[in-house]
Amino acid sequence: MREYDAIFDWYVTERSSVIGLPEVADLTRSLPRGARVLDLGRGTGVPIAQFLIDAGFEVFGIDSSSKMIASFQQQFPRAHAACERMEQSEFFSCAFDAVVSWGVMFHLDCAAQEKVIARTAASLNENGRFLFTSGEEEGTVEGLMNGTKFRYISLGADTYEKLLNESGLELLDRRHDKADNYVYLAEKRN
Repeated sequence: MREYDAIFDWYVTERSSVIGLPEVADLTRSLPRGARVLDLGRGTGVPIAQFLIDAGFEVFGIDSSSKMIASFQQQFPRAHAACERMEQSEFFSCAFDAVVSWGVMFHLDCAAQEKVIARTAASLNENGRFLFTSGEEEGTVEGLMNGTKFRYISLGADTYEKLLNESGLELLDRRHDKADNYVYLAEKRN
């Protein structure tokens, strides 16, 4: 996303160092040390990938912003990284114990979101978990972040649950977090 390249310097200083961490910590409690985690829309890696790496997980990070992924690679040289569109990522050919997509799914168009959900499900190991944020209600809105226009697309909670089920994932939880993000947690069925 060229939009994130445009706001890179601002984003690095303004990204909260705690948003998403309680949910990611809960997600990882059941994972063995060294588990593989795919982090979609990774940005610079702070704070989520940093938490995962510090906790001993093997992290694969994807971001379509060249500036964001370059910063991620510089900070976390032992993590796997790719600058590419999530729905086209080669990382989905690997098997993962968990996939995290915090603050990015809603930037994708409807078809790309559907593809990411299906590819995530296919890449998860048995009982693997998928944590992502998007809107609760269906719709598209545009907004500004540091003067740059962004589009946010939500398929709506019912559609996300349907897509997850069709892909072999069971929705375990959906709720607002303390920062008013709408969080979805799904698990691959046996």
